[in-house]
Amino acid sequence: MLVTACGTSGQSSVTYTAYQLTCCAPAEIEQVWKPGTEVDLHWTVETKERTGTASGAHKIVIVVTLTGPYSDVATLKSSKGASHVVQGSVITMDDRVRPVEPAITTFLLPADLPAGYYNLSFTTDFGGGNSMESASVVRVGTP
Repeated sequence: MLVTACGTSGQSSVTYTAYQLTCCAPAEIEQVWKPGTEVDLHWTVETKERTGTASGAHKIVIVVTLTGPYSDVATLKSSKGASHVVQGSVITMDDRVRPVEPAITTFLLPADLPAGYYNLSFTTDFGGGNSMESASVVRVGTP
């Protein structure tokens, strides 16, 4: 008599404390950004219990981009007419490891960056084709 067992050798799920970042103090977004300056956005670390596979992707990449200028918020929301893009510094982390230093996204604003309203977009890539996007409105003014 032959007995066989069939099944998948699926990965077991584990529950772990995950670290995530939330940006920024409202004052950092609401201030008028000045061309030719450096702007730092400070991230807050939060924890959350997650369930996933032990071998799953845990690398997170956060990209923040400033796009504009727009003459007003309504035009910005229609996403028409942007001629300038400024890339902020990229944050890479493992969601299983608490960041040792405060996470900061830095923008080096060009001296000739035109005044107006800008879309500040946040894209978080969780790997495996999973991502999340959000945005805020920033005003750039003359120095």
